[in-house]
Amino acid sequence: MKFFVRSVIALFCLALVALAGSYAYLHWWFHHGATLTNVTSDVQPVLLEVPRGSHSRRVGQQLFQEGYVSAPKRLEYALRLFQRKSGVKAGVYELREHEPLADFWQRLQAGEQYLFAITFVEGTQFTQWQQILASHPYIRSGIAAQEPSELMVQLGSEFEHPEGLLFPDTYRFYAYTTDLQIYRQAYGRMQRVVEELWPQRDRSVPVESWYEALVLASIVEKETGAADERELVASVFVNRLHKGMRLQSDPTIIYGLGDRYRGVIYRSDIQEHTPYNTYRIDRLPPTPIAMPGRAAIAATLMPAESDYYYFVSRNDGTHVFSRTLEEHNRAVFRYQRNR
Repeated sequence: MKFFVRSVIALFCLALVALAGSYAYLHWWFHHGATLTNVTSDVQPVLLEVPRGSHSRRVGQQLFQEGYVSAPKRLEYALRLFQRKSGVKAGVYELREHEPLADFWQRLQAGEQYLFAITFVEGTQFTQWQQILASHPYIRSGIAAQEPSELMVQLGSEFEHPEGLLFPDTYRFYAYTTDLQIYRQAYGRMQRVVEELWPQRDRSVPVESWYEALVLASIVEKETGAADERELVASVFVNRLHKGMRLQSDPTIIYGLGDRYRGVIYRSDIQEHTPYNTYRIDRLPPTPIAMPGRAAIAATLMPAESDYYYFVSRNDGTHVFSRTLEEHNRAVFRYQRNR
């Protein structure tokens, strides 16, 4: 009888030791030994989408099915032991090569989702913003109607058209953010930039409001990409406005043509009367023609002092500035007509 009792006790102790050993091994394996594998991408991050209502075991099955972890049963036991009371948050997460599984699950529990980024460069137009946002797989539409005027209502703006009112920058967001949320960020950012720069303006610049300043800044933005020329380009337009001259900016013709622009400005395009054709109107266009960046806005509000009234492209991203029409015509002949 004593032998039997001792045998039972011995077996029980062995079982406890085996269980303790198994527990210790699973703990080590889950926290240190097991890592995400086959997570390779030279360009884009590898992402895992965790649907709403998911639990740890379902995520484990998903990782196994997609080849990012091995030993599914071992993982299931580890999750039962160490993640039994811990939920995971839905979202899109980045998979990192050789990351310990415990660290990955900690990110799932904390909801540390992948932060996407989308960039709008200076000089882009609202239609391009729409296309960029619509093509992003993790941005959904939050605008009841795609009409620009409807967007402005939702932004709480007094203006009917968003052109020039959205600040070009890089915006970060989580999966399934709406385009309306991005627009709100960009609209608010432009308001803050204008509120900062407008009080610093040169009061001799002939614009009656910050909105007119954005109209002029958008033309400056489209006319040159050379950082050291913006103040000079702005000075040309300011000088022309002071003298009652038309701005005669080619980008305004292109904007007024819209989808009818054929890649080259023809004489008929120059002669066509549109609200934006500054070869035909004696004032600023009714709205901006693009989204100006901070540098273009600052250059417009604080232009260089010059006696230039003309400029022409050198075809290398820079321009030749002229004081008189005669000088300008010679520069045009050299750099444009004599190519």
